[in-house]
Amino acid sequence: MKKIAILLNVWLWVGLPLVMAQQRVTGTVTSAPDNSPLPGVSISITGTTRGTTTDVNGNYSLQASDGEVLRFSAIGFTSVDRPVQGPTLNVTLQEDARSLNEVVVVGYGTQRKADVTGAISSVKAQDIANRPVLSAEQALQGKAAGVLITTGQGAPGAAPSVRIRGVGTTGNSNPLYVVDGMFVDDIRYLAPNDIASIDVLKDASSLAIYGVRGANGVVLITTKTGKPGKATVTYDGYGGFTQVTNRIRLANATQFATLVNEALAYEDPNATPRFPNPQSLGGGTNWFDQVLQRGAIQNHQVTVAGGSDKSTFNVSGGYFRQEGVVKGSAYERFSLRVNNTYQVLPVLRLGNNIALTHYTSDNVPNGVVQTAYGADPTVTPINADGTYGFSNVNLVANPTAQLAYNDDRSQGERLVGNIFGEVTFLKDFTFRSSFGVDVGYNRGRVFLPRYRVSASQFRERSQLTRTNDLTNTWLWENTLTYTKTFNKIHNVTVLAGATAQQSRFDILTGSALDVPGYNEDVKYINLGNEIGRTANDRVGGQVPYVFSYASYLGRVNYSLLDKYLLTVSVRRDGSSRFPPSNRYATFPAVGLGWRISEEPFLRGKIDNLKLRVSYGKLGNTNIPNYLYYARVTPNLNAVFGPDQNLYPGATELNPVTSSLTWEVVTQTDIGLEWGFFNNRLSIETDYYNRKTNDVVLTADIGNGQSIQTNAGSVQNRGFELSANWRDQAGDFNYEIGANLTTLDNKLTSLGNGGIPIIGGGLGNGRTVTLTNVGQPIGAFYGYEVAGIFQSEADIANSPTQANVRPGDLRFRDQNNDGRIDGNDRVYLGTPLPKAFWGFNSRLSYKSFDLILDLQGSHGNSIYNGKKAVRFGNENFEASVIDRWTATNPSTTEPRVSTGGNNFEVSDYFLESGSFVRIRTAQLGYNLPAKLINKAKIQRARVYLNALNPLTFTKYTGFSPEVGSNDANQADLSRGVDVSLIPVYATYTAGLNVTF
Repeated sequence: MKKIAILLNVWLWVGLPLVMAQQRVTGTVTSAPDNSPLPGVSISITGTTRGTTTDVNGNYSLQASDGEVLRFSAIGFTSVDRPVQGPTLNVTLQEDARSLNEVVVVGYGTQRKADVTGAISSVKAQDIANRPVLSAEQALQGKAAGVLITTGQGAPGAAPSVRIRGVGTTGNSNPLYVVDGMFVDDIRYLAPNDIASIDVLKDASSLAIYGVRGANGVVLITTKTGKPGKATVTYDGYGGFTQVTNRIRLANATQFATLVNEALAYEDPNATPRFPNPQSLGGGTNWFDQVLQRGAIQNHQVTVAGGSDKSTFNVSGGYFRQEGVVKGSAYERFSLRVNNTYQVLPVLRLGNNIALTHYTSDNVPNGVVQTAYGADPTVTPINADGTYGFSNVNLVANPTAQLAYNDDRSQGERLVGNIFGEVTFLKDFTFRSSFGVDVGYNRGRVFLPRYRVSASQFRERSQLTRTNDLTNTWLWENTLTYTKTFNKIHNVTVLAGATAQQSRFDILTGSALDVPGYNEDVKYINLGNEIGRTANDRVGGQVPYVFSYASYLGRVNYSLLDKYLLTVSVRRDGSSRFPPSNRYATFPAVGLGWRISEEPFLRGKIDNLKLRVSYGKLGNTNIPNYLYYARVTPNLNAVFGPDQNLYPGATELNPVTSSLTWEVVTQTDIGLEWGFFNNRLSIETDYYNRKTNDVVLTADIGNGQSIQTNAGSVQNRGFELSANWRDQAGDFNYEIGANLTTLDNKLTSLGNGGIPIIGGGLGNGRTVTLTNVGQPIGAFYGYEVAGIFQSEADIANSPTQANVRPGDLRFRDQNNDGRIDGNDRVYLGTPLPKAFWGFNSRLSYKSFDLILDLQGSHGNSIYNGKKAVRFGNENFEASVIDRWTATNPSTTEPRVSTGGNNFEVSDYFLESGSFVRIRTAQLGYNLPAKLINKAKIQRARVYLNALNPLTFTKYTGFSPEVGSNDANQADLSRGVDVSLIPVYATYTAGLNVTF
């Protein structure tokens, strides 16, 4: 008892004061860029073994005494030490995106950034969130080196063009998207706010694990998941409007009438003027005002996330609607996403990632903007009696009537997702199996009523067309991963797997003529007479198709002393798109890395210096189906029998080759990564050389026949530079980043008998691009303008040029043979930029934050096809007013004319496509905690955003961001502007709230 009494006294006199000196310290840990709460932050009391972590809301609580130092650390953030000075301690962590412990997503797994030997660009959720765009590709513009994204079509719901390190084929150059492990070709179903991170794989070392699917690059997308802790509810929403920022100036009614009279007088000086008194017509109709509008846009999304040690969940529902800048166009999307994980056993984890969307689209007629561009401004859109006005001067339709008589709608559903299971056994092995599906069901219908506006704009019979298509893809993947560290100096990760995929596409189209009383309730096309009934289960002359893949893959990642790195990857793919003799191929790659900064002679002198080198082969199967099959062409007439009568028949017209094989890409990459000033400054540079061989092209085989075969080769090479600086000074935090990419693209071979590829059709019988050896894909080809003929004497003293007059364009005699003909056409420019870049900045001071993103493109050209397409007296751009006349001998603008020499394909219509654009300008404010905590709100932020508000360019069209006007020709018609629906600016106000 005496000993117990002594111990009790010691406790009372020594221990109790120590306990009383301790206190419960609570606080919240947030991230510097956006003040969002950080879950999973490790908090330890330095010099002790005591500590804790933050919950899902960034909150923590632990016992500590005044004066003790708390260390806050988290992956991807700079660790900080803070002394305890009271019961509350809130901390803001500065992001360290170049931290060596940062984890990036790679094919079939993750890696530390320090261990990666490939070229990968990573973009975080905060860099794409709160942008008023339908899909994440648009938000990605200007944020990743080597990734060229062109939003060349401004129709709501339209997908942008994405090219990674150039264009390597004359066919489909789209990258592969992998969303939570599921292969997809289109991510418009995916709400940007559901995305946690985007990683773009660009070189062979990172891409070879995807084999034949990786030739055009891979975009890995990881969606958000729940975390253990109390459930949170988040609302993200915005609303605003879109509008065209650079309207093309057209001639008004008076100017148009003057120009038409003048053009007629050139052709026939004795002709009666079309317009007796142009000055009396005034301004007339601005047809762009009749067609274009300010469109509303809105987006709302609610997310509920949370979980426990046994399971997590993230459920989101979203609604997006956008009215197009063309009247009558709109796109609407409902989305639902459910991501769950279940820790069934300590060694067994199950999960699912499922997204379901429904969309509706109101579509406008093709070419309605072009119609408004050429329409007669002297015509009234709607007459006093309610009829539509029409022109007696040209054959251009009335755009107002064109929209009024248009009834084109589509809708559909899409289910994308997978279920997976992971089993860990023998401590170092993990087996993962996942099964995913991508199912889409789309329905479209177009109703064209009977109407008459003029002799050139009418329909004698109404027509209803309905189209149903079903796409169905399944993907089953099984991988086994072994991870082990030996003697603390050897780190090995081995991956092996097998995958299978099948895709099917079915389409059914039916139409009916003379459909009376069509309305929304009509579900079938068995209305009206039997006349004109058709049904077609083919698309483009091709039956519904099925294609499949079977693949085996492997990868070894090895690290010695945490500074010598090796990655070896291989994938063997089989594809049904090729004949049995060439159905399988193997695609290997190797990547080497040296963390030079870990060597004794540099340790402590530089934060990070790593050299990367990679080389490997990839394949491309993005070619049409069944090219190696002989196909029968129907609906051909043939003579049979002794009476030599003509009968309907079918025959084989396409020669085929049984040796068709993969397009093979070989790629070399040399990269350097630097880190300075505690990794506040990070720099990454790469040189890439990407060669595509065995490109599938059309080759001449004689007798007027051609064949699809592996005949060509393409090279893309250039440099990439990315730099990022992050720092803070008190309450001021800032991040500045920039990236620059150079691109040299050219066709290096067409093979024996290869036929140069013609593309870029204008719809008037002329083509403007020619792809040939030594030139970029889709290069512009035509006459070079040497000036304007000023007189008849000038014409007589120049090389012979047919059908020209004073004021006409004078073309250069390239071969010096004294005459101008097709042999004088030359390459005029490229639609692909020689360099493109992005600048991104994020600043915050206390509760305010500012985001400013810029992007630019240089060295590419645009063919202004709108000006070149003329069939008669279409309207003129205002620049034509300063044309050549006998009293105004212009040297830049030819005489006014309605066709002929001046509208040949030439560099007169070629303009610079270089531009600098303010991509995003966003100002945000975080509401004070004292104000929102009373409403039990954890965080609330309001913001104003402008997307594409200003563009600095010399191009005279709507926008210098011109993609392709022909989906089938893809990059062969890139940069040909025939008045596509213009890209627009978007202005929104938004709100982010977390409960």
